Amino acid sequence: MTDKEKNSFRKDINGLRAYAVLSVILFHFGIPGFSGGFIGVDVFFVISGFLMTQILVNGMDKIGMGSKFSLLFDFYLSRAKRISPALIALCGVLLTIGWFFLLSYDLRKLAAQTVAALTFLSNVKFWGDGDGGYFDAGVQYKPLLHTWSLSVEWQFYLLYPLLLLFVWRFFQGARSRFIFIAGLLIVSLIFSASISLSKPAFAFYLLPTRAWELLDLLFTSYQQELGNCLLAHWYFSCQPFISNQTYCALSKPQVLH
Repeated sequence: MTDKEKNSFRKDINGLRAYAVLSVILFHFGIPGFSGGFIGVDVFFVISGFLMTQILVNGMDKIGMGSKFSLLFDFYLSRAKRISPALIALCGVLLTIGWFFLLSYDLRKLAAQTVAALTFLSNVKFWGDGDGGYFDAGVQYKPLLHTWSLSVEWQFYLLYPLLLLFVWRFFQGARSRFIFIAGLLIVSLIFSASISLSKPAFAFYLLPTRAWELLDLLFTSYQQELGNCLLAHWYFSCQPFISNQTYCALSKPQVLH
């Protein structure tokens, strides 16, 4: 890790990541008191949106329009290098085990899920299959089901930089950019809430109804660009308190669910 990376390392965010992972693991093991531990996935979405906004906004503010395409290419390449090796290894191991132990029908299903995972379309496939949701019986027979969230994140990685490039091109000033993207967040949130009961699988798996979570901490990561507005001043003066309260707020739904 370089000196620059060390200086920008956020211990509070790393702690939230660990908290999110632990809550999901304890939920899947059925540990009492963690029946709502699945919110760890939502926490990861929020953290991802926060970090991506910081990386991209800071980069775009410092370079010209021509260099922004190079920034996007480097961003995509870094995400691929970080995600793909472990995913390819996992899929390879599962296919090898499946070749020896699964019936032909089940092996074909696993192969189809593997293709979806490697192309970051798992969420679309599991939604399209329509054979049960994430919490239904039988999910233990879908070893790549958990890659749905990775697919959502990768789809966000692909589209969000292009969105920011559009915003930087056609919207001048931090406030107008902020308002435009905040509007997208609100639309996604309303859309998600409106179909959660009628189409729960759609609301759970797909990016349009998850985008509001990934855009949520735009308010935090982009606040320094808003002319030291009251929200930014309040946040920076209270940041230690907010970091502590975040852990408390996250613990309530997973325990009380």
